[in-house]
Amino acid sequence: MNKMIVGAMAGALAISANAAINVVPRPAFVQEREGFYAVEGRIADKVTFVSDSRVPAEAYRLVVTPNGIYVTTSDEAGKFYAMQTLRQMVDGGKVPCVFIDDLPRFKWRGLHFDDCRHFFGKEELMKTIDAMALNKLNVLHWHLTEDQGWRIEIKKYPELTTKGSVRPGSPKPEVLKTPGCKDHWENNNIPYGPYFYTQDDVREIVAYAAARHITIVPEIELPGHALAEISAYPELGCTGEQFDPWWHWGVSEHIFCGGNDKVISFLEDVLSEVCELFPGPVVHIGGDEAPKKMWKKCPKCQARIEALGLGDEEGLQGWMTDHFTKFLATKGKRAVGWDEVLDGNPGKDTIIMSWRGPQGGIKAAARGNDAVMCPIDPCYIDNPQGLADDPYEYINYGFVDSLERCYQFNPTDGIPEDQVKHILGGQGNNWTEYTWNGSEYEWKMWPRMCALAECLWSPVEGKSWECFKARVPAMRRRLIRELHINCAPIE
Repeated sequence: MNKMIVGAMAGALAISANAAINVVPRPAFVQEREGFYAVEGRIADKVTFVSDSRVPAEAYRLVVTPNGIYVTTSDEAGKFYAMQTLRQMVDGGKVPCVFIDDLPRFKWRGLHFDDCRHFFGKEELMKTIDAMALNKLNVLHWHLTEDQGWRIEIKKYPELTTKGSVRPGSPKPEVLKTPGCKDHWENNNIPYGPYFYTQDDVREIVAYAAARHITIVPEIELPGHALAEISAYPELGCTGEQFDPWWHWGVSEHIFCGGNDKVISFLEDVLSEVCELFPGPVVHIGGDEAPKKMWKKCPKCQARIEALGLGDEEGLQGWMTDHFTKFLATKGKRAVGWDEVLDGNPGKDTIIMSWRGPQGGIKAAARGNDAVMCPIDPCYIDNPQGLADDPYEYINYGFVDSLERCYQFNPTDGIPEDQVKHILGGQGNNWTEYTWNGSEYEWKMWPRMCALAECLWSPVEGKSWECFKARVPAMRRRLIRELHINCAPIE
């Protein structure tokens, strides 16, 4: 359906000056026509679906006339997204007549869900999946391991959940809200946990997401952010010391021992179970914020560096990244890592997640690696929103990411045209050190994730903040009324 693609791109300006069709994300091409289709009963029962193999994956053509509704697609995802658009167009039992050609700009349109610092549970996660689907987001990056807690059942290592999912306390919120709070944390001494997802929970959530055309990418951090695992199995660290998962935030210097073959076997066992639970093609292996202090003093780590000619501790992390990238490949999976893994010269099949800014993605694309863009500004939606009246605490990275700032995101900024093919897309990341419950989590995500969703779905041609600002209130009302989400105001 080449004409469909050409028509969509050439007509991308059609909706930018007109918000009569209140659809988020903005379709690639919209032509409004006179009249309405009157809906009686379930709108899904009124649609005539046509299959056409020439239509690109996830794309659809939607035609509404006074006599019927017609959707042309090549796959089930296209049907699903057409219905999300149609749901937003129904107003008072009527659908305006329209011709829409629509297809996503990027194939990775993601949201990052951190269940480690605070645990949100199955109900909140499923609500998030529903909101993602309405906004045509299709990748849920699920952060499951951290210094503060392990959150997934692994049958071979039961103490990951009996010990690793419980920490001895948490910082007191009222202390965090005082000036200089980072230097004056106070433990509430209330055990937090055991909080984790059983394998049956995971299967249920994976199926729930798949029914909404969302792929879940699990993250098992290595070699850093591993204190919860070391707490359960002390032999996995360099010193063999017994720890508890941290009750406070930050990054522990105790990471997996890179010279210990037991660590390699442990992680292979864990990743094998993870690969069985998650049918998607990608597994995240972390790679960020891994202090090398313990490795510098560890005889086993130094012996491996010397035996393999790795040069230094960065070379050892590069070796671990390469080992587990190849291991995942034997399971039919690609590895994705935070942009620090570039320091270890990863293989070209490793996907780079650029978080410290766009530079990681720019470097990745230049060397032939695929990349997912999620720079700390504006894609970290635990940054302050700049609202005049906001009841919640935010982390202080030095950025204010308002709804308008999020809408400015363009994953291909700074990428040469011949390397744009390596940019898979992007995502919004919400870390939860300062997010205490599901209601607060929702407030920080929505509607800012609506802005990022449009940046990832809609063509950059015709992009208009004023147009989006006129359309997004309808989406906000839908999130509140249909999904009971605690949405922040527009401004």
